[in-house]
Amino acid sequence: MPERSGNETGSGGETADQSGDLLATATPAEVDPSVLHLSPAEREARGITDDEVRETFRTVITYGTAEQKNLRGVALPELSLDRLTLESLDRHPVDLTGATIDGLSLEYTRVTFPIVLDEATVGSLRLTEAHVEAALSCSDATVTGPATLFEAQFDDDVEFDGTTFEGPIDFDEATFRDDVRFDRATFDDEVSFRAAECHGDSNHLEDNTTFSDATFRAPVSFRETEFGYVRFDDVAFREDAIFQEATFTGDAEFQRTAFDAFADFDEVRFEGDVAFDDTAFEGRADFRGASFDGGARILVDDASFAAATFRDDVTFRHASFRYVTFAAATFDGIAHFESATFDGDADFPDVAFDREVDFDEARFREDADFSGVRFDGPCSFRGCEFAGGANHLKDDLSFAGARFAADVDFHDAEITAANFEGTAFGGTVDFSGCIVTERIDFEARGLDDDAFVDFTRAKLRSGRIVQPADGWVRYDLTLASIGDIDLAAERLSDRRQLLDYFRFCRTEFDEFDGHTFDFSGHREYLDRNAWRIHDFDDPDDDREYALEMTPEVVETTYLKAKQSARDVGDTKIAGEFRIKRQQYSRRKNLEVVRDPETGWLTRAKNLGRAAENFFLGLTCGYGIRPMRIGVAFIVAPLFFAIPYAFGGPLFRTDADQLSIGDLATADGLQTFYEVLYFSYISYTTIGYGDIGPTGPLARLLAGSEAYLSTILAALLVYALVKRSEL
Repeated sequence: MPERSGNETGSGGETADQSGDLLATATPAEVDPSVLHLSPAEREARGITDDEVRETFRTVITYGTAEQKNLRGVALPELSLDRLTLESLDRHPVDLTGATIDGLSLEYTRVTFPIVLDEATVGSLRLTEAHVEAALSCSDATVTGPATLFEAQFDDDVEFDGTTFEGPIDFDEATFRDDVRFDRATFDDEVSFRAAECHGDSNHLEDNTTFSDATFRAPVSFRETEFGYVRFDDVAFREDAIFQEATFTGDAEFQRTAFDAFADFDEVRFEGDVAFDDTAFEGRADFRGASFDGGARILVDDASFAAATFRDDVTFRHASFRYVTFAAATFDGIAHFESATFDGDADFPDVAFDREVDFDEARFREDADFSGVRFDGPCSFRGCEFAGGANHLKDDLSFAGARFAADVDFHDAEITAANFEGTAFGGTVDFSGCIVTERIDFEARGLDDDAFVDFTRAKLRSGRIVQPADGWVRYDLTLASIGDIDLAAERLSDRRQLLDYFRFCRTEFDEFDGHTFDFSGHREYLDRNAWRIHDFDDPDDDREYALEMTPEVVETTYLKAKQSARDVGDTKIAGEFRIKRQQYSRRKNLEVVRDPETGWLTRAKNLGRAAENFFLGLTCGYGIRPMRIGVAFIVAPLFFAIPYAFGGPLFRTDADQLSIGDLATADGLQTFYEVLYFSYISYTTIGYGDIGPTGPLARLLAGSEAYLSTILAALLVYALVKRSEL
């Protein structure tokens, strides 16, 4: 680009004052454009100099009639009209259609009449700080040299439709106050519109600035440019295209545009609607910090990337959107949406992410639709907020029919309501620490046998988790809080093995008021699998979990499960979970007993607790088996009667003794009856005194019977009370 200076003068040497002298001395009768229609060879033969040609041209554009200003097809030397005020008596355009001009220089010049350069060939075009008040038409022209329009101002329409710029172009800080068109233009060298202004304020029914079907073969910069309504549809950017910090105050259209190299939209502000539908980004694309504010129309997406293709990495880090759609877009490279903000609906249906995609810390204020999306690489939604909108007719967050071929991370995400129906997972799914304040619906299938969803420390208020017909998924609920989550299987026949795929470990079941998890629907499974819920039915499971399943952890797990069953009024399940809890409590005590580093006194105490635990389980099922202790209470004297009857002199009573063979006789049966009678009156402490123990061990057993009856009676009362508490 040439250097810019406020002290430049035209090659003809005239200043503005000299132009005034020209206007004062010339008369219409003196206008003779014939010199301009001669060929350069003819002028040379007649001895006409280039300065004389320029002088004639100035006279024609000032005083010529419409016919005289018809200069179509002329061949002119470089026209230097710098630092002049060019005025015309009749405002007819100077028509240079098809002309060949070695160069046109209007630097620091004020032009008040239209100029037509359609189909012309211009060597160079210099309009530095020019002020063009009338229309400029340069359609289908060719500019073979550099074009410098630095700080030029155009008050009327400017047309460069179909023009070819073979040299570099400088439109930096140029101002276009009305429509400007570069449709079908070709730019062979570098182009710069840095800090240009394209307003087009007079026309609100059409696009004010258009580059439709244009081709940029070299790097182009629109850095800090301000556009009104603009069209870049079907444009080909063969090299880097820089729009950094540009502002679009009206609608912007980039449909079907091809960015073959780097596309830089960092910090761009779209105040109206913008469309990148069917656009191809072959190189890296940056929209870091871009703002998609959208217009006032609610029936059109504020930003649309529908069916766009991103062949390389793309970043929307810290970008802000209102309503946006990426429907059916394709991301072949890494996609970055970290800390992006979506204030309106965010639609990503049927998008294909071939590599990694990152939405960490993104904020979705309204509904987010990822239905039918294909994630072939790792995907991260860590710390995202899915607030959802006020629309109760659709899901706040939907991944219905989505496919995750690799790991996906929703760690610490906050979700109002989500739909994962028909979702497929091929790797680990991390929902650890995730909070669902309303509802989550899961009907996911695994792409392999190792599909795994980690809900560690998650909070799920309500919802549904359904296992499909094929491709079951395992769910880890370690330290999670779940409310009324319905666990189901697509096929009713599969419900009996449903809990094999859920791991409860110190899981909270009653954190949400009015939303308590209910095990009642899984009683058949629980009864078949000995009421076991704390691990997967997978002997080859070697994953590392947030908590190791120690006896203490398992004990706490069943305690919480028991409380959940009690809260929903299911005494049967609550009782069975109480038994499981006590069994692991005994194991916990025995671990302490077996620990050689523990003090002997502590080990002794835990041994006593383990023995007590074993006794309670054996006799009354830890209080929930009153029938067992009732039967034991009734039949216990029968066992004492055996040594009384057959034990020999040490166990003799006044009822006498007998042999096994005597039971076949009437006297033998009578004797056994009296022995049994003695055992029961001793057991019940009635002690009528008609029969008493005579042998030393008989006396010991009689006393033991009385003691045992007291213990069993107390256990029966204990079991009845515990049963009633459930």
